[in-house]
Amino acid sequence: MQKKSLLLIMSIFVAGAIVGQSGNTALDYYNKGVEYFNVKNYELALASYSTCIEKDPTYTKAYYNRGNCALNLQQYDNAIIDFNQTIKLDPGHSKAHLYKGYCYLLKGEYSTCISVLTEAITKDPGLTKAYLNRGTAYMKSNNYEMAINDLNVAISKGEHTYTAFLNRAICKSKKDDINGALADFNAASDVKPDQVVTSLEKSKIYLKLNKWNEAISELTSALRKTPSDGDLYYYRGYAKLMLEDLPGALNDFNICLQLNPGHQAAMQNKAFTTFKLGKFDEAVMDYTNLLKTDGKNPELYVQRGTCFLETKSYDRALTDFSDAISCKKDFAEAYFNRANVYTKMMDFKKACNDIRESVKLGYAPAKAHVNNLCN
Repeated sequence: MQKKSLLLIMSIFVAGAIVGQSGNTALDYYNKGVEYFNVKNYELALASYSTCIEKDPTYTKAYYNRGNCALNLQQYDNAIIDFNQTIKLDPGHSKAHLYKGYCYLLKGEYSTCISVLTEAITKDPGLTKAYLNRGTAYMKSNNYEMAINDLNVAISKGEHTYTAFLNRAICKSKKDDINGALADFNAASDVKPDQVVTSLEKSKIYLKLNKWNEAISELTSALRKTPSDGDLYYYRGYAKLMLEDLPGALNDFNICLQLNPGHQAAMQNKAFTTFKLGKFDEAVMDYTNLLKTDGKNPELYVQRGTCFLETKSYDRALTDFSDAISCKKDFAEAYFNRANVYTKMMDFKKACNDIRESVKLGYAPAKAHVNNLCN
């Protein structure tokens, strides 16, 4: 009786040991990795696939899936290693080539990306994302013709995605196919109406075409979606400036600078706008701020000097025009403006010398004054 009981206990123990081992095979860890991947827990998925590979170093799908985990975790070099191992075990694995090429695209290594994706397309000509990504790599390399060719194929094969239309629109814009670009921007907007970049890119086309009202409309639409984007206010302010809506332009430049105090283009256009509005003291402060970061720019000295001239601060104007000439010895406009200051200060000899130098340098407005001033 005791022996029988002992055998029963032993059988239970062995059975328990077998049950305890289930869930520890390479396949079990692979399946667990799939579960984690499907809920986007890439760290745990990666760990499960790694254990799967430890148990079976030839498990091709585990390398491929682990590569995708690393890709989603932005560990591009690790992803490339896994995709290479996938290809080594299965040379015909076109998707491993696809995602390996995508990693190189995200790393900014565009020529390598193009080479890898070309191999992917050779293995599977129906791989639409390979055309999309290769087209994007061509676009990033400024090869817009090849980019358009690939994006055409991707779209014709059903890749009717926001990225496909947007990138093709950008390429067409770069090649001055304005109508084609606008059509693709509209198609991109149909796919994702809430994307700001589409309105921004369309506005750039309108700005390039001097269609200021259309640009303002697109930028206003974009600002409803992203009211904290300083660049959008800058571009809209520029369009308003071109329409001579000076108060509107100034307001947009001010908002841009509140959001992005270091925006140089906004600072410069704000200074120009305040000058045009006759707010010379404010313009002086704007140009002074610009000169703190660009102290060798002769244009800024001339512009600030002109503000001082308007406020009859002749000594300060004289200093700025002289500094402009120090920065640029052949700056004809600076000589002309300094001649104007010398005239205000009744120093006609120096005024004559500067006006003659301005004429010598080919500044047309100086020619109308040289005879009267020097005689």
